[in-house]
Amino acid sequence: MERIEQQFLWALQALAQPAHIQPKLFPSFVVVADELAIDFDNWRMAYESNCGHRWSQEQREVVAALGYLLTEMSGPGKHELWLNEDCLNHPKWAEVRRLALVVLSAFDWSPEIPPLDRAIYARYSRDTEQSESANS
Repeated sequence: MERIEQQFLWALQALAQPAHIQPKLFPSFVVVADELAIDFDNWRMAYESNCGHRWSQEQREVVAALGYLLTEMSGPGKHELWLNEDCLNHPKWAEVRRLALVVLSAFDWSPEIPPLDRAIYARYSRDTEQSESANS
């Protein structure tokens, strides 16, 4: 499996996990809901642009439906879906998980928990930014 395909699979697997598992897939300093959506969108675009021509109509439709749902959940006035401590238990996130399982099935991929070391996260610090700016 190519790296882009593998990352897309892992992003889908992360989206498909129960709400109590999803926070365990990321460092404690990230906004989990954002990371789930960003990972999916990033790797979907990469995988689709490289291999989308090989996707079946069903695969295209279910990936598009999942992308549409996440986009529809975004925007002003929807902070309860992204920033509340319990946001992953919102019914919209249950729908995201259900659709992610449908996408995994369409690609004939397993819904297992993705590896914890699949990405590198760096904590942002204003102190780091200021010292780097001073050295420039």
